[in-house]
Amino acid sequence: MPLALNSIQFGEKSAPKLILLHGLMGSSRNWLMVAKALSTKFNVHVLDLRNHGQSPWSETMDWSDLSADLKGYCDRVCKDQSIYLLGHSLGGKCAMHFATHFPEQVEKLVVVDIVAKPYPPHFKKEFEALLSLPVASLESRQEGLALLEEAIPDRLFRESLLANLRRIPFGLDSNPNPNPNLGFVWQPNIAVLYAHLETIRTNPLNTGDTFSNQTLLIKGGQSNFIELSDLPNMEVYFPKLDFVCLEPAGHNPHIDSKEEFVRILLNWL
Repeated sequence: MPLALNSIQFGEKSAPKLILLHGLMGSSRNWLMVAKALSTKFNVHVLDLRNHGQSPWSETMDWSDLSADLKGYCDRVCKDQSIYLLGHSLGGKCAMHFATHFPEQVEKLVVVDIVAKPYPPHFKKEFEALLSLPVASLESRQEGLALLEEAIPDRLFRESLLANLRRIPFGLDSNPNPNPNLGFVWQPNIAVLYAHLETIRTNPLNTGDTFSNQTLLIKGGQSNFIELSDLPNMEVYFPKLDFVCLEPAGHNPHIDSKEEFVRILLNWL
């Protein structure tokens, strides 16, 4: 059954609708600056995927279920209007699956730093570190940063992951601590995400899946998620494929090269 996804909206409701999908362990918060910049031309909808942000949790992360969630959102919120669709990383895989299965609903597709292929295992060690973190007894995120330093040496990456912690509301049964400044819970469903890492790393598309409208693939030049050798296979799925490389950027070009990223999007869309 499709889940009712949480969203944040920007721009005039009468403008063309642009939906943004975040990556693994991300949320709508990751796209707020870009969404505001794009709202000069679009009615931008920034979604939380299932098991992320403020959207509902579920025991599944199958591509068909993720697409069903998005289809339900479009039917409920966008009504009969077609959409412009952008997805980054995990959200890019969701966007590719949705566009090839519901092509009549998508005007143009943007895929950011991911392609339709199986990937080697990613983030297993990091998820195990997160699952072992005693979040309910942490006094601060800084304490969590210190505890994760050995398992996740990259401080910026640790900070981005721990941004998913939220305080346990004082007075709830889940927070018996007398100190209201003590204790966190994870906002994303990290146990289910960890259990489905094998699904998340698969190719979301099958032989014969195609989207014939214009598609833009954006690569971070310092990222290894896309190789130039991936482009011919992407053109099989997306015959009207354009490709842009933002050379200074890593896996998050919407953060690393935000101004150029927004400029390219507005021109291309």
